[in-house]
Amino acid sequence: MPFVIYIFTLSAFALGLAEFVPIGLTEVMAQSLGVNVEATGATITAYALGATVAAPIFSALTASWSRKNVMLATALVFSAGSLAAAFSSTLTLMLIARFIAGMGHGLFLAVASSTAARLAGPGRAGSAVAVVFGGFTLAMAVGVPISTYLGGVMSWRLVLAAIAVFGAIGFFGLLFGMRDPLPTSADSGSALDSLKALLNRKLLAGALVTVLGYAGSFVAYTYIAPVLTDVTGTTAATVGVFMLLYGVMAAIGNVLGGKLTDAWGVDRASATLIAGIALVTAGMWAFSGSSMLMGVLVALLGMFSFAAVPALQARLIGIAEQHAPHAHGVAAGLNIAGFNSGIALGSVAGGVTISQIGLSYVGLTGAVVSALGLLLILGQMSASSAPRYRPADNA
Repeated sequence: MPFVIYIFTLSAFALGLAEFVPIGLTEVMAQSLGVNVEATGATITAYALGATVAAPIFSALTASWSRKNVMLATALVFSAGSLAAAFSSTLTLMLIARFIAGMGHGLFLAVASSTAARLAGPGRAGSAVAVVFGGFTLAMAVGVPISTYLGGVMSWRLVLAAIAVFGAIGFFGLLFGMRDPLPTSADSGSALDSLKALLNRKLLAGALVTVLGYAGSFVAYTYIAPVLTDVTGTTAATVGVFMLLYGVMAAIGNVLGGKLTDAWGVDRASATLIAGIALVTAGMWAFSGSSMLMGVLVALLGMFSFAAVPALQARLIGIAEQHAPHAHGVAAGLNIAGFNSGIALGSVAGGVTISQIGLSYVGLTGAVVSALGLLLILGQMSASSAPRYRPADNA
């Protein structure tokens, strides 16, 4: 495996930290910035929206750039935005900084996964992509719980600044460690063709399933820290343990999801896993008063949410093969956009739920939103003209 792929992994680790660390720090950040908890949830939304905008659109616009230059630019944008977020004095400034950092996130992941596959060669492409996303899941399993703990006992600003440092290390690693500029492949089509693919109704409909499925998950997960402390009755220090459970099961779920996708096919696997998200989030509403049951449910939420990643990714790439054969990069970008749109929508829906009916109902809202995603994919599966998407290799 080329060494530079492990530099991609380090950068992906920083991206995972940036996206999810604020979830465990919502309360301490809210107190420091002088705002309420639901307002702090907007920092998750802003980051996710930045990734949503950048992943598909900039993937198309930079189709003719060398892959090295694209990743250097994204690492620089991400690091600068993360550093600015760490020292933002107001919520407004933090939202702007988080949006900028998210833009670097979205385009980097869209480019790094395909670049890693090309660097490793066809025989090891799947393993190379798995190594890249291993940094992301490692951030979930280890980095987020540790950061949540550190943010509770020291300044959360130092935690966010450390994320910027990881991003900077990735930038210099790419600058000096990636020798081949690796221009884009000849069959990727022009930037105009790629932009046109963004309007493909089949691709957009497939991405909408990802949006709704993940929105339901992140309605509950974005506000898991205040739910655990204010509704379940755990201590702030214990929240890190729940985050650890979530992260470990997310890493396991990513592997299980790939096997399930290969065994069942992308449609059936995607529908089953989204149904699992809906059931788990409903359980988090029904049993929010029990710390033991919440521990089980938080772990299951991590497993189902990240088991759905390979299934939904393979499904969208399958749709691209059917309806937009020169837009694989755009399809990958749309999947990342769908994931982050779901995070953004989930955090907004959770904030509205808290302000209108109360913190304890975020799980119920999550179940309803995920159920909408389930209905959508079932409708697509039952449509007489719907293609039977073949499974793709798990990344």
